[in-house]
Amino acid sequence: MNLRMLARIGLIGLTAVFAYPANPAAAEMLALPNGDTITVSNLTFDGNTAHFNVGTETRTMRREEIRDIGFTGEEQKFAKMATDVADLPALMERAQELRRHFPDSASILVRDEAEFHYRADGTRSYKYRGVLLLVKEESLGNAEMSLGFDPNRERTKIIHARSYGPDGVMTPLPLDQIKVSKGASGGEYFNNIQQISFTIPNAAPGCLIDYCYEQEEFNPFDKKLWQGEFAFQGGEPVADSLVRVCVPKGFDLPFLTRHMPTGSEKPVISEVGDEKIYLWRLSDMPPIISEPYMPPSREIVPIVYFSQQKDWSYMFDRLKPMFDKRFDLTEAVKHKVDELIQGANTIEEKISRIYLFCQKEIRYISIKGNLSSNQVGHAAEETLKNRYGDCTDKGMLLATMLKHIGIEAYPVGILTNPSGQAIRELPIFDSNHCITEVNMDGKRFWLDSTATDYRYPYFRADDHDVLAENSMARRIDHIPVPPPEDNSFHVTRDLILAADGSVKVDFKSECTGHSEANARGSSRNMKPEEYEKQIRASISELTPDYVLQIATHSDPLDFSSAFHARSSYTLNKIAPRSGKYMIFEIPFFRMRFAEVSLAKRTYDIVYTTSSQRIDDITIKLPHGFRVKFIPEPLKIKTPYIDFESKYTQSGNDVKVFRKLSLPVRIVPVKDYEKHKEALERISRFTEERIFLEEINPTAPEGAAK
Repeated sequence: MNLRMLARIGLIGLTAVFAYPANPAAAEMLALPNGDTITVSNLTFDGNTAHFNVGTETRTMRREEIRDIGFTGEEQKFAKMATDVADLPALMERAQELRRHFPDSASILVRDEAEFHYRADGTRSYKYRGVLLLVKEESLGNAEMSLGFDPNRERTKIIHARSYGPDGVMTPLPLDQIKVSKGASGGEYFNNIQQISFTIPNAAPGCLIDYCYEQEEFNPFDKKLWQGEFAFQGGEPVADSLVRVCVPKGFDLPFLTRHMPTGSEKPVISEVGDEKIYLWRLSDMPPIISEPYMPPSREIVPIVYFSQQKDWSYMFDRLKPMFDKRFDLTEAVKHKVDELIQGANTIEEKISRIYLFCQKEIRYISIKGNLSSNQVGHAAEETLKNRYGDCTDKGMLLATMLKHIGIEAYPVGILTNPSGQAIRELPIFDSNHCITEVNMDGKRFWLDSTATDYRYPYFRADDHDVLAENSMARRIDHIPVPPPEDNSFHVTRDLILAADGSVKVDFKSECTGHSEANARGSSRNMKPEEYEKQIRASISELTPDYVLQIATHSDPLDFSSAFHARSSYTLNKIAPRSGKYMIFEIPFFRMRFAEVSLAKRTYDIVYTTSSQRIDDITIKLPHGFRVKFIPEPLKIKTPYIDFESKYTQSGNDVKVFRKLSLPVRIVPVKDYEKHKEALERISRFTEERIFLEEINPTAPEGAAK
């Protein structure tokens, strides 16, 4: 499927969907330079010559005599955006020019053109043309097209879809190759969306694919809520990328730009007929080169956002009554809350029980169809009765249930952090998730009832460091990154080292937050024998010569305490001997950091959330050995790293303590060199080994040294 097409689909209106005209006529339309049109059938090209039928008559025509080709039926009118075949030879040359500059690219986007229209009556439309050079075999998937549409709200015209070969042969898409599927929904998602799909014919390396479609939203959810966005860069080189936003004369378009080259932030504004046109255009853009832990695309590519409204007043006015109507503390909801909190002694225990109920007992199923269900969800009692709902439904139910125990709470919309920071400077729908804001004892925190493996008071990592839109309280809030100890993995290991280099390991772990949720989810989905197999696979990476005694964990469905895991195993002769010396490396002690694997970076390092890892290790030395060398302590503290590790000897034991905390999500690229140096220093430190010396090889077990 074409990723650029998908990106464009996601920018349209409130629901980003399309419709397709019913029963399109199986004919093409040729536009001539003088403005006349001819309805034809069986159109083919042989070099620069077009062959077609007009009625029962067969005709030919030179390519330069054809200005445009349409594929939407006999009543189709040709739009202003150029869609003729005459520009394809020039676009091929342009694409080949970029290909010489970027020989490793799998494809070249030579034309990337969009046009948004907002009309005085509140209807709106979107039109897009993409022309892409397929360079390598892996780019052929771009010829597979799929468009979603809601037939109750929108119409779509496929203006053209064709391939253009290096030999100058153009192959149009036959209308009978366009498929429309009805009611396609996932197992957890139900809505009115249907799909148009087709494959551009004769697409092959060296060809251009050229497609153009127009979407008309004739029945918008709200005629006063209109928005859009357009990104100018992606994973392939882009020759020319432009967007026109057309509004009625006298309307000043509220817009916002991000990451635009200096001087291109402001649009070129013109007036044509009864429209004011805002135009942004960028050319000759290199591809985005992927890096480990890089930001989401919207945080790095040039992008334009726009809205009909200048501030949040109308949107809050529109949504708040919908929330109030559904925020109904009915007797059924009260009764269920009373049942859940029976016997609970503290307010925290009451919240925990309600939170767990919404997580576990309300199945995630999404049913969407209009503005209220998309943005607000269903009434609390309805979700409780159905025992299912999506994030908006579960967020509303949790907030309503908390209201019964005197807790102020609200469902709030967020854009999860892997998608980038939500736009809140403009009043646009820019949320993909709903969670619950809780206010208690002067403190504000958040819970996510879609996250089934998070123990109270923790919530999903991708909800951290985001902007929450609270329509009920009419405000925008920042959800902070929690402290590292709220996403901690604490390991305790007792090691008994034998004189032959074997070591018995007793491993215990306890975790919180994101780490705990991952551990719970992983173990919950495995049978005991599968869990043991996973532990064996991990140990075997150290040595195939081992004996596993224990591999177990606490009940992942028990949320009354932190999740624990334990394993016990023996690694046979893993510490090598050289004469009277033994060299011992602590198992699973090395640390590697993929985020600093590059010599230089272009983009910031972005983690999902904060994290902490603590290791408490005790090594019991074999009888007749003493410590010859243990590593010196190491402490590193920066705005992005808090690391401490030390080895201490106490009698016949060596104790090792290590803590690595990463307190923030984002490391700016300007600090990459220092961050890389610090993490590589930590990595080298974790490779150091303990050296032991045998001092009394004849002493019996238990004898003093």
